[in-house]
Amino acid sequence: MTKTIVRLAALLLLALPSLTGLQLPARGPLPDKRPESAAPSSDAVPGAEEQAKEPAELPTPQTRPRPSAADPAKPDQTERKPEAAPGQDNTRSKPQEPSSDVDGSKTPPSDKPGKPAKDSESAEQQPPPDPAPQPEEPKALAACLADLKAIGASFEQKAGIDDDGGCGIAAPIAVTKLLPDVTLEPEATLRCETALQLARMTRDMLKPAAESAFPDKPKLTGIRHASAYVCRNRNSAENGKVSEHAYGNAIDIAGLRFGEGEQPVMIARQDDGTAEAAFQRAFNAIACLYFTTVLSPGSDPTHQDHMHLDVIERKSGFRYCR
Repeated sequence: MTKTIVRLAALLLLALPSLTGLQLPARGPLPDKRPESAAPSSDAVPGAEEQAKEPAELPTPQTRPRPSAADPAKPDQTERKPEAAPGQDNTRSKPQEPSSDVDGSKTPPSDKPGKPAKDSESAEQQPPPDPAPQPEEPKALAACLADLKAIGASFEQKAGIDDDGGCGIAAPIAVTKLLPDVTLEPEATLRCETALQLARMTRDMLKPAAESAFPDKPKLTGIRHASAYVCRNRNSAENGKVSEHAYGNAIDIAGLRFGEGEQPVMIARQDDGTAEAAFQRAFNAIACLYFTTVLSPGSDPTHQDHMHLDVIERKSGFRYCR
């Protein structure tokens, strides 16, 4: 019974189209093809076939990169422009033409490398200006001059000396006598401190030592010098440090005069037992009590026939006696 009903239902379904006059299509309608964007053929663009097989990606908004952000994968072949300050034009201007100075010389623009102007080259080659002579402290100078007068020295104050090469004396004096009875021959231009130390040494030590060494000779009446103020380097060398003579701090003693006779300074050997050698050794030691540098005769090749004395200041009161 049930089978009979199923068969009848199937027959009705098959006969339904013919009964209604409608025919069902063998295949349902297909959707229209999606329009494709015009793209270059695979012949024009290599790899187009592979790109066509891949699903198309949704377009993403493209942002324009900032001028200063370069692709790190590719070297930046263009010159980066500096970021402009607010209100300033960031465009590069044309190279400026060389400008003319007041004297008409051409100078290259500051943003373009080039050789410096001739005026700049000459300014760099010029040596620095000579320093002025070391000024004297007014109170110390006044006290020195007063002490020198009290000893009985004869001198005259001179105008300041300012020579080339850093030489000079701010307050020089021309000395003719160290003591009332001891002359300085010839006249010597010195700083007051140098003259005062020489006068004190002569009064306190040199005259008594000479009287003890040469009791039969006349008293000491004069000191002959070979060099006082002179603008030169040490040992008269072409190069090197400036001598203390160039500042009025030094004097070279060449001989002593006793009455009408003169005795030159000499090299005093330790094995020489004469009165002259003993006096010279005493003179060398006495001088170091008043001067900070003493180069005795024979101390070096440039000091064979005279004694160098100067008052250069050293650290901790150090004295160089040779």
